[in-house]
Amino acid sequence: MLKQYEQTLFKLITSGQGTYGVSIYHFETEEAFTYQADEEFYSASIIKIPIMAAVFAHAAERKCSLSETIRIREEDIVPGDGILKNLASRMEWTVYDLIVLMIIESDNTATNLLIDLVGKENIGVHMKSWGFHISRLHHKLQISPDRKHDESNVITPREINKFLIDMAFGRIVSINACRQMIDIMKQQKMNDLLPRLLPDTEGPIGRISNWELAHKTGYVSGIEHNVGLLYLPGNTFSVTVLSKNVPTREEPKEIIGKLGKWLYEKTLNEFTI
Repeated sequence: MLKQYEQTLFKLITSGQGTYGVSIYHFETEEAFTYQADEEFYSASIIKIPIMAAVFAHAAERKCSLSETIRIREEDIVPGDGILKNLASRMEWTVYDLIVLMIIESDNTATNLLIDLVGKENIGVHMKSWGFHISRLHHKLQISPDRKHDESNVITPREINKFLIDMAFGRIVSINACRQMIDIMKQQKMNDLLPRLLPDTEGPIGRISNWELAHKTGYVSGIEHNVGLLYLPGNTFSVTVLSKNVPTREEPKEIIGKLGKWLYEKTLNEFTI
């Protein structure tokens, strides 16, 4: 299905001034579309997805419990995305609550607390076992803005998308852990990229929506990412779009939003099997 539209997708992805990397997989036909899929991109907040999985793995190994609490100290607070920086220090949050805040609010303080809980080296070991050979976690968030490239958190479209596919098949940690992680990602609060042009999901209580998206966004200056699992009637796509050197935030929002809309409309009109 995707193969016959490669030129259309290529034209859309290359319509801006920025550099984009894309990996899309259609579960039902097992077809894929890729563009610069092995290019390295600064991870921004996308790195929070494998961090989340590493915390679930840590719990599965009985090295922590998702219900145990962590007290936030004043020195733990970092700037950027999230709400913990606006709340009183010394509050206690469960590990599970911190995971939710890290994903749906992209909370940087919660992220750093979870990195400390599992350990950077342990997260790296898990990432390698899950097929991350280029992508890597080097540093906590909002700590040192003047780091060198080889000290940065980087990802590739192919590796992140493969990870999402494995998550959808229940291959990361356990089926139950994958179900929980996907449910958390479906609660994402930042929805101005892939779902930007999709129809409103609100309506009468109990109405079944035409689409769901379990996803994560990432942003720093010049960079805008969105990765996730897009669920449509009878079809599922794993979608990764990474960018760099974008001139404005509007450009990737338009391109990624149009991609989400294209997948939605093609599914309803042609992909239903």
